[in-house]
Amino acid sequence: MENCMVLEWDHIEMNFRSYDNITGQSIVGCKAILVGDQVFVVVAQLFGGSHIYKYDESWTKFVKFQDIEESRISKPNDIELFEIDSEMFFVIADSSKAGLSTVYKWNNKGFYSYQSLHEWFRDTDAEFLDIDGKSHLILSSRSQVPIILQWNKASKKFVPHSEIPNMEDVLAVKSFRMQDNLYITLTRFIGDSRVMKWNSKQFVEIQALPSRGAMTLQPFSFKNNYYLALGSDYTFSQIYQWDGEKKIFRLFKEIYVQAPRSFTAVSTDRRDFFFASSFKGNTQIFEHIIIDLSL
Repeated sequence: MENCMVLEWDHIEMNFRSYDNITGQSIVGCKAILVGDQVFVVVAQLFGGSHIYKYDESWTKFVKFQDIEESRISKPNDIELFEIDSEMFFVIADSSKAGLSTVYKWNNKGFYSYQSLHEWFRDTDAEFLDIDGKSHLILSSRSQVPIILQWNKASKKFVPHSEIPNMEDVLAVKSFRMQDNLYITLTRFIGDSRVMKWNSKQFVEIQALPSRGAMTLQPFSFKNNYYLALGSDYTFSQIYQWDGEKKIFRLFKEIYVQAPRSFTAVSTDRRDFFFASSFKGNTQIFEHIIIDLSL
């Protein structure tokens, strides 16, 4: 729809209303970044280059702040935000054949390209995670298994560390923590998407989930309820809930969203919501409610 919509919770009407609209060409992702009291939005586009917008209080809207050079990012697929030693970074995964996934760093005036990760691999996703106290990035690609990069404290750059074997053609990687354990989800469009757990040496598979046109397998939680949302372009998307006794995710609910591209948990002060963005239809907002059946 060539826009990036900013929504605001209306405490009187008790719903989300449109607050601002950032327009662009073939926008594939919008990522909000908080730097101190400043709010930025990285807008990744397939055409016309990608841009960074900044919230202007006097205009109460987002205004263009900076361009991201087109020569580096030609087909962005994902934006991932992270912080290392109190410094702010984001990485854009580039999925074009000549793509160059790039890390950008905040230097108090703007974001500048800091490190090119690797080229020619058609990267689909980047996920930042802390493994045993060390900063890592996992990059998934169309043309190789996911690789794990580790932050080198001396050079202050990411260096290749290891890979996740037997997982070709992964579209997305997400991480989450549950009871002090680190997990990742690996999304495959067709075949089995996987849930893996870190065992202090490597990631090991704990569960395979059959995928039918999945672009995302998103972990989320509300209080002590842990879920996975597995999207589908062909049928119902599935919500799984963690079974603490059996130590697996069980099918909890099916929802219909046309071509879901992302799932996001959002909480206000009293209520919990679940956003499902759609490539073909409307974005849908679900509410998470807990019903006491003991009465």
